[in-house]
Amino acid sequence: MAFSLCSTKTLLFLLLISAIPIAFIISMELAKPPTHVYQYHSPGFFRECAKWDDLNRRFLVSFMEGGIGEIAVPEDHGSSLEEAVLKEVTVVKDPDLTGNSSLGIVVDRPRNRLLVAISDVLGNNYNALAAYDLSTWDRLFLTKLGGSGTLLSLFFCPFGSFPFVFFG
Repeated sequence: MAFSLCSTKTLLFLLLISAIPIAFIISMELAKPPTHVYQYHSPGFFRECAKWDDLNRRFLVSFMEGGIGEIAVPEDHGSSLEEAVLKEVTVVKDPDLTGNSSLGIVVDRPRNRLLVAISDVLGNNYNALAAYDLSTWDRLFLTKLGGSGTLLSLFFCPFGSFPFVFFG
């Protein structure tokens, strides 16, 4: 008798083999993590980058759909057994940059600003670097960058005054 991939035994075997990794992933997701984890609710689907702002006790996240969000962590968070789920609040949604993604962020503490790498991921038509004040969220500058390709990363040297932007 010839071997068939559509036989009942083969399909049951493939189902069993695929159930093992899925069960492992589910058990890892449901298990208590070994370190502290902050849980938060977000209205969006994908967050590209996150940075911790230690001075203001908050996480700053960049949105793939463009913009910046803030997840504030209260002083007493973690003191109770049943911790509250944190909430993401949109702090920057720049109408001049609609349709572009915020791909990377860097907290520039000495200048009290947040540097944001902005790019058109789908069309590769627009790349820019923007800075926002960390207190008021006012835009300090917006610099359009030349070159083709998608902006990949943003790095800021704390000893200098220039950010480094990497294209792909």
